[in-house]
Amino acid sequence: MTPRALAFAAVAFVIAVIAVALTAAPDSKALDARLGTTPVIVELFTSQGCSSCPPADAFLHTLSNDARLRGKVIPLAFHVDYWDRLGWRDPFSSRIATQRQMAYVVSGAKEMVGSNEHAVSAAIEAASKEQPSGSLRVTRDRVGDSVNITVQGDAARDGQDLIVALYEDGVTTNVGSGENGGRVIVNDGIVRHFIRVDVPHGAIDKRLTIPVEANWQKLGVAAFLQERTTLKIGAAADAPPS
Repeated sequence: MTPRALAFAAVAFVIAVIAVALTAAPDSKALDARLGTTPVIVELFTSQGCSSCPPADAFLHTLSNDARLRGKVIPLAFHVDYWDRLGWRDPFSSRIATQRQMAYVVSGAKEMVGSNEHAVSAAIEAASKEQPSGSLRVTRDRVGDSVNITVQGDAARDGQDLIVALYEDGVTTNVGSGENGGRVIVNDGIVRHFIRVDVPHGAIDKRLTIPVEANWQKLGVAAFLQERTTLKIGAAADAPPS
């Protein structure tokens, strides 16, 4: 791993375009009371092979399972693959996740210390009060070995991509070796499929069919608009697991 990658290791969060290294979860009840009306995407770059990651995974679990935050905060977990060589291969890891994390590093996303609970909460609160650059609605319907997804809405300006992420909540893993060997880890927001669609300025009406495995159970779909140059997220919507 390069020194640059180390600086944004697997406990980095992206709240809109804010990278957050996190070790403690903010009070979700207090956070809910302060949120604005714009949904906020929270991206966690994590790995089961990283000893520093379980606290961040626990934070994402809190966000994913708090009914007060549903639809307001949309947590996604990208499992990077560069920890796989340290004794445990994360079953959810992918090169795509690592590449996405590096894109944020290159773009110079802002970093803050995760132990500063006030700063983390403030970042989510600030993003929820920004004016969105579009609007989205997303629905999903599982039929056998696939999920049918519909995304509708409007892109307020050019230069945005529509991102669709199929994710899974509530997966328990007995880690057999590596830095977390012997631990039981519960992961939420696991990004199973990640699709980028070029969208023009104007109306959005996209229909996708994504294959799924039979053992993928609690599946949700997040959709968001992201600027190609700044990586700023302008609008988001969620169809959480039911």
